[in-house]
Amino acid sequence: MKRNIYHKPTFEKTTRDRQIQVYWAAISVFSEKGYEAASVQDIAHKAGISVGSLYSYFSSKEDLFKAIAEMGYAVLEQIVTEWSPQKEDSFRSAMTKLFEMTLEYSRKYPDLSKLYLLLTTDSLNPYSEQLSKEMEISFRSAYVKLLENAMEKNELRSDIDLEMASYFIDNTAVMLQFSQTSKYYQNRLRHYLGLTAEEEIPDERIVNALVNSVCDGLCK
Repeated sequence: MKRNIYHKPTFEKTTRDRQIQVYWAAISVFSEKGYEAASVQDIAHKAGISVGSLYSYFSSKEDLFKAIAEMGYAVLEQIVTEWSPQKEDSFRSAMTKLFEMTLEYSRKYPDLSKLYLLLTTDSLNPYSEQLSKEMEISFRSAYVKLLENAMEKNELRSDIDLEMASYFIDNTAVMLQFSQTSKYYQNRLRHYLGLTAEEEIPDERIVNALVNSVCDGLCK
């Protein structure tokens, strides 16, 4: 995916450590407070720099938000690259790996997962529409390629709509990601797994349940 540049040239002249420090401070503040409530002052304080320094790197809060949104999508794109199944992989094993990696990355980057959830709200549509469109193309291509390969190997039903099947798989992965970020989505997962609020949710049970649901709907 082609990357847009939202920072000023001065940001490129800082050290890599400073850049990472600013990015993760912004991700933390935006994911905790939301776009509207987050302030440049909050982000600068979190990063340990002055407000003036932050404005010397980014013209506005909007540009900084767009920059970290792209950073978040870059991580998601990395997941696609690492997940992309080999031709010899079975459809079931590919689905298992997808959901296992979704759990892994959601826990490794909790603030990015919260940011992604934030980007799905209507209030941020002007900022996220183009980014999400570009990102969805990457995921869609990977899913369609997987489905086409599985159909060639006679693993799937012949009457499947590849586009809608891709949409179904993607939504399943997204809801799993949100269940690691939001109490609401976590409780929904518990409910559909038949678990009480006190019971832990075993990863193996989650993955198996999702893989079985996908395969029951798409496989022969």
